[in-house]
Amino acid sequence: MDEPQALLDAAGGASGARSSRLYLEAAEQLLNDGDADQAAAALAEVDAGRLRGQEGARYLLASAAVALAQGELAAADAALDRLDVRLLREPMNALLLQADLLARQGRPAAGAELLADYAAAHPELAQTAAGQRLNDAIWQQLSQVPTFEFLAVGNHRAASARGWWLLKSQMLQSFTLADQRRRLATWQQNWPQHPAALQPPSALLSLAGASAPVSRVALMLPLTGPLSRAGRAVRDAFIATYLSHRDDVSFDVDVYDVAAAPLATLYEQVLLDGADVIIGPLSRESVAEMNRLNPEVPVLALNYLADEMPAPNLLQLGLAIEDEAATLAQWLNDRGARRLLVFHNDEEWSTRAMQAVARNWQNPIEVQGLRDIRTVTESVGAAMHVAASQQRRTELEALLRQDLEFLPRARDDVDAIVALVSSVEVNALVPALRFHFAQSVPIFATSQTARGVPRQRLASLNGFHLSELPWFVIEADAFETMSDAFGLDGNAFASLYALGVDAFRLAERAPLILGGSFRELIGSTGILTFSPDGRINRSLARTVIRRGTLQHAASPSGAAPATGR
Repeated sequence: MDEPQALLDAAGGASGARSSRLYLEAAEQLLNDGDADQAAAALAEVDAGRLRGQEGARYLLASAAVALAQGELAAADAALDRLDVRLLREPMNALLLQADLLARQGRPAAGAELLADYAAAHPELAQTAAGQRLNDAIWQQLSQVPTFEFLAVGNHRAASARGWWLLKSQMLQSFTLADQRRRLATWQQNWPQHPAALQPPSALLSLAGASAPVSRVALMLPLTGPLSRAGRAVRDAFIATYLSHRDDVSFDVDVYDVAAAPLATLYEQVLLDGADVIIGPLSRESVAEMNRLNPEVPVLALNYLADEMPAPNLLQLGLAIEDEAATLAQWLNDRGARRLLVFHNDEEWSTRAMQAVARNWQNPIEVQGLRDIRTVTESVGAAMHVAASQQRRTELEALLRQDLEFLPRARDDVDAIVALVSSVEVNALVPALRFHFAQSVPIFATSQTARGVPRQRLASLNGFHLSELPWFVIEADAFETMSDAFGLDGNAFASLYALGVDAFRLAERAPLILGGSFRELIGSTGILTFSPDGRINRSLARTVIRRGTLQHAASPSGAAPATGR
């Protein structure tokens, strides 16, 4: 009797302890089938007082699983707290559930460490089905840990978890598939008895052993016409990166000017030339046209579709300001901020960023527009309620018919300020905030606020928290090398060079991404994560301006700068 419905029918016809045992078994099978609601209904029929020992432990485990599936985290936590795992035939099941609960509570690192401790304590699981399941679960937990945490592993992790963190760090930073395989081999040599060395996680094994089916890549970019400077920036960065990693890849590159012929004609030529992967086009209109062609080879478009459904072979990567805004919202949420004050100007990017912050924020938010740089001080005063404080003084003096000693007061209910302003407007915003007693409120901004600001003037933005491309912070050496070649310091197109670098990173991985076997990577434009709809999402680096230099936010205040900016 294995089918859940048969068990439910038998339980309904039984009584006492037997009925409860049958309902419990049915609930367990329903959970295995992914039907948490029916499992909950079956558990509701169980008289828990009739279950003893192992059956009682199974009931608590099933109850926790149902509660977790239904989003009742407190109930799941309570059931697991009462559970004696020593009574279970397979105690690992309880630990896997506990790790999932920790991840749902926003603590995936704790969940990964819990499972890593168990794997280290049970070497007999190595190279067994249970060991594979455990290692896959650890890797899944690590995929939920904020990616930048893996860049500074240090010795603060327990020995059982440190190897996992180092492995994840190496895989996230691999530039090519060949580089990934080298990094994995080196890690295995350094950690020969580690559970992941004896039995790699399934996802990692499939990636590390993958042979790239890409032999020819087509760059389809605007090299003449209005978008030529942008197109040439992407092309130059891609080719420069390709040449520096030529020994690691097996593909050749052909370059096409999308402004020289109709896109459909050019696409047919690309196919005739034998391209396995297409990089481009760059403009949103051209990406939409490419999508309508329903390409038969993987395409990494360098912009995003508006509302169209993407073709099966279309990937989308761009420099959307919405990614930066989402990074700021998540950062503020992680810091425990609750009430935001957002300043924005009338430019399109600022409006889009403001809307993205609002979409990603669940707590109180107040928005103040800056319509004219000449009225920034008045706008800040109104937002900080200083003008209202002064108005109350005026009204009180009129009522009392005498002058009053008065110190204006700003509001104290703002946890953070989000400044979606340009590098010019920030020159007026900073003194206005000081004048209106907001100097102690932390300020968060996108890269637009500091991009192009001369190094000697960055000190005026000390303390600003910025979302920024990892290229300028974590990969500072690589940026400086390309900057020397192409003159990128203060170049308005510098971010497009980063886009070209990431286009190279993803060229041979495009088929793997579309196949679902590649999930995340630290790129030059951000942490890249791949969604089923083909959109490549970016989470940017969290940085702070200290002593006039841009530093990774994870760096201690006394650490050396992470970049030369």
